[in-house]
Amino acid sequence: MSDRLVYGVGPVRELVTARPQAITVLYLARERAEARGKDPVATLADVARAAGVNVELKPLRELDRLAPVGARHQGAVAVTGAFTYAELDSLIGRAPAGTSPLVVVLDGVQDPHNLGAIIRSAYLFGACGIVIPEHRATEVTSTATKSSAGATELIAIARVQNLVRALEQLKEQGLWACAVASADNAKPIATLDLTGPLALVVGAEGEGVRTLVSRTCDLHAEIPMLGAGVGSLNASVAAGVALYEVSRQRGD
Repeated sequence: MSDRLVYGVGPVRELVTARPQAITVLYLARERAEARGKDPVATLADVARAAGVNVELKPLRELDRLAPVGARHQGAVAVTGAFTYAELDSLIGRAPAGTSPLVVVLDGVQDPHNLGAIIRSAYLFGACGIVIPEHRATEVTSTATKSSAGATELIAIARVQNLVRALEQLKEQGLWACAVASADNAKPIATLDLTGPLALVVGAEGEGVRTLVSRTCDLHAEIPMLGAGVGSLNASVAAGVALYEVSRQRGD
């Protein structure tokens, strides 16, 4: 099991809140952790120590060497174990009582920045889980965690070998599958009823939802666009728009 770095004040704070026991050591910039006033790193140091986290103060330049090149660590770098994925069958049960489950299924998103952005939107718009494939897709990396603003630590994420089979399992549990993709039978997303138990399928950058995955879906939604000169929407933007529409219909 390889270590994973979680960096940035927001993502580290969410990790400390959700799973402090998973942190091997939390490195904080001494210059900020010992600062007076309202420095968020100083506050994070207090919260982490109260949660029993092993906190070590280091010069800022040492954190620059620890974090990935060009990373904006903001004076906080946590070392934790490999990301713990959830079981697919457990996702629906995480929906709040009295609400229709919403699961986001990602078909081959390969950019960790896009993955992180989608996870953030999914969490903010009330999804109870996310499904990603093991192959031809990025996993939950340090970059994805930072891009999600720490949402990777707050929402259940399942990683599956076969996305079509995973969709079939979700459908067996009562979810309808809706692909956000161009298709002959696709309808404007606002005209579809997305208020019931739903698996929202979003495709990869450029390629979109693969044919076999698309055929497994019950519904196909398109996002109307006025401009046609730059191709389709970015995967994370398309996911955000679709998730907003689901939330709007549900009155969330």
